[in-house]
Amino acid sequence: MSAAFTKSDQSAAFAPGRDSRDRTLGLPESMSSLVAEAELPVLTGELLLTAEAMRLLIRLDRDILEARAQWNQDWFRRLMHARSKAVSRLRRRWLAVNPPPTLSLGSLRRRYHANLARYLYD
Repeated sequence: MSAAFTKSDQSAAFAPGRDSRDRTLGLPESMSSLVAEAELPVLTGELLLTAEAMRLLIRLDRDILEARAQWNQDWFRRLMHARSKAVSRLRRRWLAVNPPPTLSLGSLRRRYHANLARYLYD
């Protein structure tokens, strides 16, 4: 099953408080006018690169969980190697954003052990 979306369908689908037919979903009249006027932010330059780096890291973390669930040690090892590069890319992009974000990235460390079954056989 695939859904074909036009640009107008996509913008209406992501607007909070509205469904795809452009009706309000139980919001008061004052709120529905605010939602109608709200526009989706457009990221450009360093903010776009930072958002893409963050999405890459999130996708890698999700894939790492899947590799662990499948007990695929080779896939897990390759993902952990790619994750360290993605973390450095995200840190570099985060520092390049102007003005600097008010939130810090925090620790992006993740425990790593090449043997997935390490704790199984003590």
